[in-house]
Amino acid sequence: MAIEVKNLNVYIKENHILKDVNILFPEKQITCIIGPSGCGKSTLLRTLNRLIDSTEHVRLEGQVLVDGVDVIGSGPEITELRRKIGLVSQRPCPLPMSIFDNVAYGCRINRMYRKHRQLIWNVQKQLQAVGLWEEVRGRVRTPASRLSIGQQQRLCLARSLAVEPEYILADEATSALDPISSKTVEDLFVSLKNDYTILMVTHTLRQALRIADNVVFMYMGEVVESGPADSVFHHPQAELTQKYLSGAFS
Repeated sequence: MAIEVKNLNVYIKENHILKDVNILFPEKQITCIIGPSGCGKSTLLRTLNRLIDSTEHVRLEGQVLVDGVDVIGSGPEITELRRKIGLVSQRPCPLPMSIFDNVAYGCRINRMYRKHRQLIWNVQKQLQAVGLWEEVRGRVRTPASRLSIGQQQRLCLARSLAVEPEYILADEATSALDPISSKTVEDLFVSLKNDYTILMVTHTLRQALRIADNVVFMYMGEVVESGPADSVFHHPQAELTQKYLSGAFS
């Protein structure tokens, strides 16, 4: 299971946002996408699961191969694609319903379980996976909005995991969290990479240094350098990468 991007170009109106992007994201590893603001990191993530389609006047060229199937061409249905590729956004966005129903929502939409007890089992399993079960087990029927921001972000991750994705996209998933909650979510991603391929956009180089197996450095819509984290961070080949890592610009 892998995602491969070939000659990807994204245009919004007359603006050329992504330019001839070619990347292979290794499976069962964490790939951190780094680069200055506005370089196209989030646009790349949104293209992988076709959330970019909601942007007006967008035009795509090239290929995004998910398990060998081009999702830009005549690929899978969008609903099926987004079930396969989960997304955790920058700010947690719990649905206006209970903790239980948040996690169960995708399962119900996709009609994954015939028996309610199977759904209950899966909700508990995912809440345990993100370290929330012991914190909420006595109040899973209360509104998710009552959770702290850090708990809400873990709940959103549980909601993504509940539909059994193969890939997890994380777009600045810890930027709105306090340091303790951020560390908790980082640790979750590290533990989850045994079962999922994780692609994470981050502005925090220290975070990428802590958890990345692979790194993609982007600048002005282009991939400047990519490869194993140790190689990119400690032996960067491109001058732009060297300058970014040294703090010459951000």
